[in-house]
Amino acid sequence: MNNVFSIMDLIFAGAGIYALYAYVQLKTKNEFTTSLLMSKDVEIRKCKDIEGYKAFILPKILIFGIAALLYGGVGLINTYVLPLPGMVYTAAMILFFAVLIWYAYQTKKGVQMFW
Repeated sequence: MNNVFSIMDLIFAGAGIYALYAYVQLKTKNEFTTSLLMSKDVEIRKCKDIEGYKAFILPKILIFGIAALLYGGVGLINTYVLPLPGMVYTAAMILFFAVLIWYAYQTKKGVQMFW
């Protein structure tokens, strides 16, 4: 069972790293990582205000990336370094999933506002 959790923790940590990568790419090179920012059905070139969308979504990507990386990191620490109190892991899980739901809502809202 621990192997399943450690694989999931690696996936979440990887998602956090990928989100932070998407943040840096968008902020510095104006490159959109569309699978993270919106559904594949949305075409970037049809955006009404690309700079407005960037300003809207960048802080949200950063928050999501940090939350995913922290949650995955807490899980990996719990599995491989030292067992954490159950409340720490549970709190990290609840916080991450709250941020995940919020991020999904915000990306949908961003598409509605800018497309």
